Amino acid sequence: MADVDPARCPLCGQPTACAIAAGATRCEDCWCGAVCIAPATLAAIPPAAVERACVCRACATTPDPLVGCGDADGTAVATTDPGGRPAVRLTAACGEALVAQLGAQVLSWRDRTGDVLWIGSAEAYAAGKAVRGGAPIVFPWFGAHPDDPTKPQHGFARTLMWRVASLGPGARARFVADDDEATQALWPHRFHLAFDVALADRLELALTVVNRGDAPLRYEEALHTYFALGDVTTASVHGLEAADCVEHAKAPDPHADLRAPVRFRAETDRVYQDAPARIELHAPALGRVVALVAPEARSAIVWSPWPAKASTLSGLGPDDWLRFCCVETANVKQAARTLAPGARATLRLTLSARAG
Repeated sequence: MADVDPARCPLCGQPTACAIAAGATRCEDCWCGAVCIAPATLAAIPPAAVERACVCRACATTPDPLVGCGDADGTAVATTDPGGRPAVRLTAACGEALVAQLGAQVLSWRDRTGDVLWIGSAEAYAAGKAVRGGAPIVFPWFGAHPDDPTKPQHGFARTLMWRVASLGPGARARFVADDDEATQALWPHRFHLAFDVALADRLELALTVVNRGDAPLRYEEALHTYFALGDVTTASVHGLEAADCVEHAKAPDPHADLRAPVRFRAETDRVYQDAPARIELHAPALGRVVALVAPEARSAIVWSPWPAKASTLSGLGPDDWLRFCCVETANVKQAARTLAPGARATLRLTLSARAG
């Protein structure tokens, strides 16, 4: 408890200007006595700081403050996932994340708002198989292979056994993978992949592709992120209203306005191009807003399978379709990337959650 500084806000670390820190004994003697602080803000105060440090005026008067983690470095340790497969657990002051070595797939991320990512209730965590949920990596093609539908959906990166290149410092890890005989049989190109995961008051993901061949390399990529919603029928996606959109669902909402925020009323499978750098996912059933910031992404995909489609998918229980949607950070179709020999490119995604 010695690390609690009563003169600094336990949420953002800024000076509080609170009279209690100067020796006062009553809130009536301080500015905070006249302020109604939101319950979500009070609930976010670390237990060790309760009644020992006041929030600052900015956090107290902002409806939905972005709660920080302070200066704690966090940890990254080798562990196993629920299926006993090798994984890495990242732990920081405000939450934790679990990343499987298979596919370098982020399986979970929990912060002060709860579990932000979602996993299918019937998922078996089978050997050699990507999990339905979390954030699978899509590479080097998106969806079905354009010339051979027998090749794996969404490429092969999500079923590669990535190597752990580094753990730390703090709550961060790097995973790497390279082409081999198996990948060459599916896609005859030489490449190096690196996936960086860092956890603080937000989750930062970065997929780097290096062209190790002698010819230009064209590829598609996506972080196929599944988000927990509580109730998909009350959720909405904001920021894509001006982006070009193609709806690929077999049974979409015939009355949907593609120039309005996305609301889920039927099967949804939209591919957006010229996507903005920032998108927001509102999940009122969970009292949460998630911000996705991805400056290098030119595409975004919003997907909800609805009951008919969900019944054909592995890893899903009967009502799981109601509990999630995917908002994917991507460069696909006409936004596919091309790398010159020896060149590299990175796709970064920063996720942050707040009460809302």
